[in-house]
Amino acid sequence: MSPRGAKPKRGAASKRTAPKPHASGRKKNKRPASPASPTMISIQSGADPVREAVHRALIAFSRRPSNAENLIDRFSPRDFGARDRAFFRELLYGSLRWRGRLDAAYERFLTEPAGRLSGPAREALRLGAYQIMFMDRVPNHGAVNTSVHLAGQEGGRGAKGLVNAVLRRVSREPLGPPKKIEDRLTVWESHPRWLVRRWLAALGPKAARARCEANNAEGPVVLRANPWISDAASLAQKLAAEGVETEPGRVDPDSLWIEPKGGGQPSFTKTASFAGGAFIVQDESSSLAARFAGTGPGHLVLDACAAPGGKAAVMGWMAGKRRAVTAADNSRGRLRRLKINCARIALPVRVVAMDAGNPAFGEAFDTVLVDAPCSGVGVLRRHPDARWRIQEKDLARHRASQLEILAGAARTVRLGGWLTYSVCTNEPEETDDVARSMGRAGFVRDSGVAALPAAARAFADEDGALRILPESGLGLDGFFAVRWRREG
Repeated sequence: MSPRGAKPKRGAASKRTAPKPHASGRKKNKRPASPASPTMISIQSGADPVREAVHRALIAFSRRPSNAENLIDRFSPRDFGARDRAFFRELLYGSLRWRGRLDAAYERFLTEPAGRLSGPAREALRLGAYQIMFMDRVPNHGAVNTSVHLAGQEGGRGAKGLVNAVLRRVSREPLGPPKKIEDRLTVWESHPRWLVRRWLAALGPKAARARCEANNAEGPVVLRANPWISDAASLAQKLAAEGVETEPGRVDPDSLWIEPKGGGQPSFTKTASFAGGAFIVQDESSSLAARFAGTGPGHLVLDACAAPGGKAAVMGWMAGKRRAVTAADNSRGRLRRLKINCARIALPVRVVAMDAGNPAFGEAFDTVLVDAPCSGVGVLRRHPDARWRIQEKDLARHRASQLEILAGAARTVRLGGWLTYSVCTNEPEETDDVARSMGRAGFVRDSGVAALPAAARAFADEDGALRILPESGLGLDGFFAVRWRREG
């Protein structure tokens, strides 16, 4: 395969180039490479260990799509320092998040279908295009040269020449957004076409575009204060003294946001507040779903799909009773992580390995939460890999599993107790369809609005369900929850 168009002239890469498209669609000017600039990434003669590790991770993802965090665990060497780990994560997440736009940028210059490229060459093109288009502190020539080196490790001289020529053209000829809305959201906003078509049909062009843009905005780190130790205001003061600046949450009074500030803040996991269990990491939407379950003082609680334990913690704090919470999950590995998390915040829980669809308990609990496994379409901003892993047929498969789990969990609710179903998605198959299909005798739909903070009650719909959309404008994860009360 050869690049489309004439071979770049000698010296052409040094010519002044047009500003490159920024993630938001606005043009940006890259800062000139300067040895004195502390933010400029140094470029070695070949690809450095970080880029080589990311390249291997991207090749593995293309062969068998998997969770990005798993890729980090597999391919990020343990001897990487904090700066290298952050760079690895930025390259991996960025290349996955913007894959649709990156492919469109370099495929313009290929003479044959991109599917004929070798895996190493294609991932080198994606990695190089990401750095050219989105990373100010990486000079274009460095992005090109390191990507050429990566392509040549397995693809030989032919792959090196192709990657070199194509990426030079990518750097000189910026990609613009398509005019048709479906193409714009698929290519420019980098979403799978099947999902774009669903949203255009269900939401309309304006809301569909807002949702795609929200999915491409990196979410903040959100902390939820442990009320047994500190309220949010006091926690903010303690963290500030430890060098971590926060701001209040948008709707949950117990939440704090940490916005990235150029990597200048120390990691919150290194603070005494974290070690002392003063907070957990939990998006406000997740915290609201746990509140929505309606746990009251003295309630016995079952979190049927509990790992990693954030909602179990919130319900435990609300119950205010030692060992009030039973946390169940069908993965022993995830339960080990849950135990570690609960031990850090000194939350006594009963941990049980259990299939929620076939529970090991009778009608024993006042509050039962089913935070069911789902497509995760509501949290694509936090999991950029998911948009390329999920297929439309998966939604129906999840729905069947969710109904099975919900039916099993219903058998553990005592008379007068509550059953809550929540998912981090807004797709109808996994939300309203499941709620309508529950239909277990003796359970009546019940609004959980009263359990929400005043600022969050607008998220409850006319049927009393909690419905948080990614495009709400508040920077929250997409979430859905519905509650029933057992009356007979």
